[in-house]
Amino acid sequence: MKKIVLSILLCSLLIGCLAAFPAHADDAKVVAHWKFQNVDGYYKGDIEKDDLQFIDLSGNGNDLVTKVVGKGAELDIFTWDTGVDKGASTTASALKINNTKILAAAVDPYDESETSYSGGYTSGKYLETIKGAPMNTSEFEEGISVDIIFKLSPELDNDYNRYTGIFSRQGVIEDQNEPPFSIALSEWNDDPQTGMMGENNKTWMQFIHCDDTQKVNVEMEEIKIGADGWHHLLVTTDGFSITYYIDGEPLRTFGDIPFIDVTDPNYSWEVGVGRKFGGGHENDCKNENAAEGMIRRLFAGFIAEIRVMDGPIENQDSLYFKSVSYDKIPDPATPKEYNPDDTTEEITTEEVTTEEVTTEEQTTEAVTTEKTDTTDAQTTGAKTTDKAPETTNGSGTGGSNTGLIIGIICGVVAVAVIVVIIVVVSKKKK
Repeated sequence: MKKIVLSILLCSLLIGCLAAFPAHADDAKVVAHWKFQNVDGYYKGDIEKDDLQFIDLSGNGNDLVTKVVGKGAELDIFTWDTGVDKGASTTASALKINNTKILAAAVDPYDESETSYSGGYTSGKYLETIKGAPMNTSEFEEGISVDIIFKLSPELDNDYNRYTGIFSRQGVIEDQNEPPFSIALSEWNDDPQTGMMGENNKTWMQFIHCDDTQKVNVEMEEIKIGADGWHHLLVTTDGFSITYYIDGEPLRTFGDIPFIDVTDPNYSWEVGVGRKFGGGHENDCKNENAAEGMIRRLFAGFIAEIRVMDGPIENQDSLYFKSVSYDKIPDPATPKEYNPDDTTEEITTEEVTTEEVTTEEQTTEAVTTEKTDTTDAQTTGAKTTDKAPETTNGSGTGGSNTGLIIGIICGVVAVAVIVVIIVVVSKKKK
């Protein structure tokens, strides 16, 4: 009997240890994948018009469509530019998003008296998930991972573009005055000669995650980035802790984060826009304070690729180390009304192939790009945050908390079973 009990104990411990391992990319499904490149099938519409639509290559129907702000229809905001020359996912082209102060001023004269934040007028364009997109109602209960390949514009203006979102969720939490999820830029020092960021100044990333009772608002000054080259950002969370990676290197891990609170089907996910609630910001821009949040800032820079997954992934499975291609390019999605009884919106990811790249010279598309030299990060000053959550500077990996919890539960159950067996055996002996 002792051997039986010992065997059960060892098996239980083994199961608990296996369950405690962090989740792997194979366990997370692709929710959406957009490649902002001048490739047939990756988009439809005319880049010179306002009908540009980027196809969700995962086949889940989460296409991105163009949204115009203010007098943005009069401006050439979207253009094609040279592609990525860094990491695994090199490209021949990328989308330039030219929401700059100098361009907007041509159609929307600037008046500092109009705003409590200088640079408050906003005319330009951004992208949002199409009406009825499945991910608009996703709660990401198992966590979320976001890959972004981007480059900043040297024409970024600290007054006009600071705190702009790169990728975020519509629907500002009123009590927190922040969106429920946002990957954004922070602040920087403009060049005194040009009034813009230029090639030498740097900014850092801002991360916001909040619900009605809790807000995480962190500005990560550890690594400064400028307009001198392409960058890859991975944000991965299991719903309990979250880890940031920049260009394949761990930036920060912090815990005690809320889940995505706003899942109103009328709200979308967005690329290239920052929002606030109206309270205290009524004069921040000329745009209407819509229910999904007042538009505060627009992004200026280049974006080549964004991928969203419904759980945590490992750093080595990010787009920085592995390029991803699809066997079939899906048809463009069409807008539709949300139907809570529609069961066809479940995620059914198309088959993908990945290729791991260990050197920056290897490419996964038939292109040759010129290497962009980068300069060492420089310090531009410290920032305070609304909340200073528990952080760890180091190689934290998303997914470990979920596995740990499962492992603990398995261990507790195993101990309970063993105790019951021992009690039963003891009674029989008596």
